[in-house]
Amino acid sequence: MRLLLLTTEFPPGPGGIGTHAFQVARQLTRLGWDITVFAAQDYAAEDEIAAFNAAQPFRVIRWASQRGTLANFADRWRLVNSHLRGWQPDAALASGSRSVWLMSGLAARHPGLRWAAVGHGTEFQLARWWERALTRWAFRRADAVICVSEFTRRRMRQAGIQPRVEVVIPNGADPGLFKVLPGECVAHVKEQLGLQGAHLLVTVGNVTQRKGQDIVIRALPEILKQAPNTHYLIVGLPTLQQAYEALARELGVAEHVRFLGRVDAKTLVEVLNAADVFVMTSRHTETGDFEGYGIAVVEAALCGKPAVVSDNSGLVEAVGVGRTGLAVPQDDPAATARAVLVLLTDPGKRARMGEAARARALSEQTWEMRAAEYDRVLRGIVAT
Repeated sequence: MRLLLLTTEFPPGPGGIGTHAFQVARQLTRLGWDITVFAAQDYAAEDEIAAFNAAQPFRVIRWASQRGTLANFADRWRLVNSHLRGWQPDAALASGSRSVWLMSGLAARHPGLRWAAVGHGTEFQLARWWERALTRWAFRRADAVICVSEFTRRRMRQAGIQPRVEVVIPNGADPGLFKVLPGECVAHVKEQLGLQGAHLLVTVGNVTQRKGQDIVIRALPEILKQAPNTHYLIVGLPTLQQAYEALARELGVAEHVRFLGRVDAKTLVEVLNAADVFVMTSRHTETGDFEGYGIAVVEAALCGKPAVVSDNSGLVEAVGVGRTGLAVPQDDPAATARAVLVLLTDPGKRARMGEAARARALSEQTWEMRAAEYDRVLRGIVAT
């Protein structure tokens, strides 16, 4: 069967929506789908993008992302509409608000095409009234809506959207890439970082207000009182790096905070293995943006790491609170410090939670398992 996949972002650049789209395409190809992906591919060099696309078992058609919103929409409409007329897929999957808007219009021009929309969370909290109205209209027109968490589904309903068919399929992670490395490898990583014998906290994600790396930085003074050899490694695009470096200097913890920027997959796995605790203290922003699930939490779990995450978000569904990780109130450095110290000062508890996190990820949270659910939904809407 043929599947058209529209997504607002795609690897090799970073981003949760892109990781989700890539893994769904990769696993559905394995299940027999013939897939064409239309995507923006940002935050990566042209030669890196070309090499990545050439290595995939599915087609990737890159659309421009540098013009204004209306110009982008018109360009993408013409590109995808032309492809639909010639290729005639059996189903389509749209991921990210603008992809869902585009697909809803295209489906009206191609009434035989069945399609599903993916709700990550942000789609239901857009700031401008016309964006919210367009989102409600588009998601209601989908043959099915797939939400990445129960938290996201609740937000969808609060936004006034009642889909024809709705299902929750949480995000996953790739156990072929994210795995526990030998102890000597971990020791080598720490040696390269110059942090032998240190406790390491790690966050993976764009350095932004939503990801909340500043909350961990604010928690460090309290953490260092009981665990003075603790260091915080921040992996991700350095959007607010300068501001957070200034915050660390102001709090006197600059020597304990290190920004690693965007790293390759091999380095990411090594850094996660070197971590003692994975921390993701995402917050709801003033524009309503929030964490729909947290793929990085599951990737860390596959490396055997417990997590400290913020509550009132999809992150608590990525962990088993009290079993594989701890949840803290959003925007609460004191509570974050206490939770981190619970794990840093109790090696046995930390190890047990890490082992439980990995066992749960392997048994419930792999992309192979998640893709089987996508396969059932897509084949179901085609059949009906």
